[in-house]
Amino acid sequence: MNEENITVSDLEIMAQAHNYRSWMFRQIAPFIGRRILEIGAGIGNFTNLMLDRDLVVAADVYPPCVEYLEKRFADKPHVLPRRLDVADPATTALGKYDLDTVVCLNVLEHVEDDIGALSHMFAVLRSGGSLVLLVPAFEFLFGTVDSSLGHHRRYTKPPLVQKMRQSGFAIEKVFYMNLIGIAGWFLNNRVFKRTEESPKQIALFDRLIAPVAERAEKLFQPPIGLSLIAVGRKTTVS
Repeated sequence: MNEENITVSDLEIMAQAHNYRSWMFRQIAPFIGRRILEIGAGIGNFTNLMLDRDLVVAADVYPPCVEYLEKRFADKPHVLPRRLDVADPATTALGKYDLDTVVCLNVLEHVEDDIGALSHMFAVLRSGGSLVLLVPAFEFLFGTVDSSLGHHRRYTKPPLVQKMRQSGFAIEKVFYMNLIGIAGWFLNNRVFKRTEESPKQIALFDRLIAPVAERAEKLFQPPIGLSLIAVGRKTTVS
């Protein structure tokens, strides 16, 4: 199975994780504006949660994902599917849409030159615009599923903040989420060495664990987590 097929398959599995996806979106929603470039839109799992915005440029590097987006949102004229490699400087041409937000969820780890990609995200935003970024956390969790999905790395706060600042962003907020998910990811990746995520495990986590974990993390911000969320602002004109 090639990487494109693995990516679509993984996204179709995650499409069923309604509670977990809603939890993730609630974490980032306060930072999302009205005119959005979504990098790595996949099959629209998060695009579908932003349909109340004025414009969503839903971009992905894989043609099967772009085709999926075109069919799924054919009746939504304010959703513009586009094929886009964020590592390509041509990304900056999308600045013509007067974008106030770039949303990039579980994508940056796929890009070999992540600083270059961050620089393109900075350039495409209008002054005062925001980058909302979610990446997988902690290199000790890197394993077989990461490899099969084409990940180059996982992140922690200091190096991610450094790379964002190097790209021009002023940091507004950085935090971890999903502490309990670390255990399952470590077992699947490092112990059992699976190459794909388990639909049964995801369904169980989504139904029984994610709602409880979200309530717990509202009361206590975890010092570590399976994912790392960062928000940066473009405070100067490039």
